[in-house]
Amino acid sequence: MGEMHCVVKTAPGKGNIALEKRPIPAVGPRDILVRIHAAAVCGTDVHIEEWNDWAEKRVPAGVIIGHEFAGDVVQVGAEVTNIKIGDIVSAETHIVCHSCDLCRNNEDHVCYNTTTIGVHRDGCFAEYIAFPAENAFLCDPKFSVEVLSMMEPFGAAVHGAMEFPVGAKSVAVVGCGPIGAMAVAVVKKLGAKLVIAVEPNQARAELARTMGADVTIDPIKQDPVATVRGLTGGRGVDVVLEYSGNIPGVKAALSYCKPEAKIAAAGLPSRPIDFDFSEFVYRGLTLKGIAGRLMYKTWEQLSGLLEAGVDISPVITHVMPMSEFAEGLRLMRNGECGKVILKNEWTN
Repeated sequence: MGEMHCVVKTAPGKGNIALEKRPIPAVGPRDILVRIHAAAVCGTDVHIEEWNDWAEKRVPAGVIIGHEFAGDVVQVGAEVTNIKIGDIVSAETHIVCHSCDLCRNNEDHVCYNTTTIGVHRDGCFAEYIAFPAENAFLCDPKFSVEVLSMMEPFGAAVHGAMEFPVGAKSVAVVGCGPIGAMAVAVVKKLGAKLVIAVEPNQARAELARTMGADVTIDPIKQDPVATVRGLTGGRGVDVVLEYSGNIPGVKAALSYCKPEAKIAAAGLPSRPIDFDFSEFVYRGLTLKGIAGRLMYKTWEQLSGLLEAGVDISPVITHVMPMSEFAEGLRLMRNGECGKVILKNEWTN
């Protein structure tokens, strides 16, 4: 089928990200081939560029990076019946085994044998991507491809925001990068009475306000524990959504949530966190890890939220050609952006 442009992790080590030409991927009987219209830069792509411990353990040299995208279907495998040529799709990036005990018990989002698009197998910073049709999410073309390219991270925001009831509750959203900012919009739509965004980056704090946060706290300039308690009559918040992975931020959240509070944690700290487990038990707290998206419940939820009017477009701060991927990675690495969208300039 010819060749395509793609962004590749060419070798182990820091850097080593380059634009190359590769053959357009072949399609198996249960796969689809998608022409990329837009792809979004994720912190994971920065981890791969920087080659941290997480990336070193998971990413094979030579893989095409990127996993957040939207595009149109140009080829379907012989056994595919649910997707047709011309459909606009995004994708659930976790490809699971369907045979382990977790998959058999509807917990496939934490399947032991998960492989991930753009991490273990070729991703979407390319003109085309092939992946199993069962992982395709059929998009409503009334939304822009820039917005549709963010469905995967929007799903992570929705999973965290909907893990516990938030209607009529006070909610702290810790870390208002793109996912946290989208979570702010979700909990406001779901009827949270007070949404407190905890974010030191002023541009991202402003984004959180745009997405509906009632109050923003700079945890560097303000004591987050005292401030949150002051905003809640001394009681603390009912729900914490943790998207930062910042260790002091996590510890503060454990202090300013009220007894019997619920904590949904999606951020990934760089090292283990120590905390007073006895206090955690005594106060009756609940801590739940948020791994990706529920397959495929979260996708139905995010679709409904979009139809209900949740607008995630303010999260997009930069749109540029895919050939400028290095600048997109730089912006994300330095925290100078919301979402950077890379447009396929070669086949669109």
